[in-house]
Amino acid sequence: MKDLMINIFQIAGVVFLRFRPVSRIWAIWLVAVNMACLAFIQHLEAQVVFATTGLALVIQALIHSRTGFTRLLGVSHLLWIPMFAWLATRLDTIAMNPDLQLWLALVFATNVVSFLIDTVDVTRFWAGERDPHYSWS
Repeated sequence: MKDLMINIFQIAGVVFLRFRPVSRIWAIWLVAVNMACLAFIQHLEAQVVFATTGLALVIQALIHSRTGFTRLLGVSHLLWIPMFAWLATRLDTIAMNPDLQLWLALVFATNVVSFLIDTVDVTRFWAGERDPHYSWS
């Protein structure tokens, strides 16, 4: 558990302290939009976004512990596919709450862009770009 937390803090440190400005702003936006689920946590949809985000973070920490801060970290965002598939089955319920609907539209738009970036990164990893981008040592 301690190692998992260390990896999570190292990932956060890289993202929030060492990324270039545009990438850092994008990452802050991505985290903020997804963590805005806490404002809607009484809704099942927000609970699912929260759980999916937490599970993705754990997967990233496990990947980081084995490969460092590599392009492979983006593979954790594959979890968004079943999350959005499930959310699509709840569109009638979501439409009843305009604020929830707006937030989930932002989550969807933001995560789709991030997923496209991750797809490029993971493809580049499998094509041979496996060196860590950042290191704490």
